[in-house]
Amino acid sequence: MPRPTRRQLTLFLPPAQQAIVEPIRQRLDPRQHALVPAHVTLCRDDELPSLDVVDRRLADLGAFAFTMRFSGPQRLADGAILLRPTLGTDSYQRVRQSILGSSAKVHGAHITLLHPRHATDSTFDLSEIAPLLTGLTATFRIITLIEQCGQGPWRVRQEYGALT
Repeated sequence: MPRPTRRQLTLFLPPAQQAIVEPIRQRLDPRQHALVPAHVTLCRDDELPSLDVVDRRLADLGAFAFTMRFSGPQRLADGAILLRPTLGTDSYQRVRQSILGSSAKVHGAHITLLHPRHATDSTFDLSEIAPLLTGLTATFRIITLIEQCGQGPWRVRQEYGALT
């Protein structure tokens, strides 16, 4: 049975930070790298309200900006490798609440370097990439609605926020 279309709200890394992260993602997880650029998921597909509600709430949000700083890479028990923020999580959660409402669950922001479904028994020396990633700082000004049809790559559907 084909996988249904999925949508989510995403914060793509700005170009300067993409230039640092994308070569690492391409090496660690070429399959995920081919599906979607480096990002922080803002709202997952299973929590996203209707697109009409999303449009209205994001229009009400208007221009915004917040900065996140990330720790060094962390390997999880399932094999995933993530960057977790050390700064900016409060702003991230406030934006989530603006979109999902005051009952929005707290969601752990992160950048995925290696997705758990692609984490085989491979081991990567994180000490090699840690100096490049530790303290990575990104200012987000755009929220992007992306869509994935089946197993295909994620595509940009709409952008919201300041485009400058």
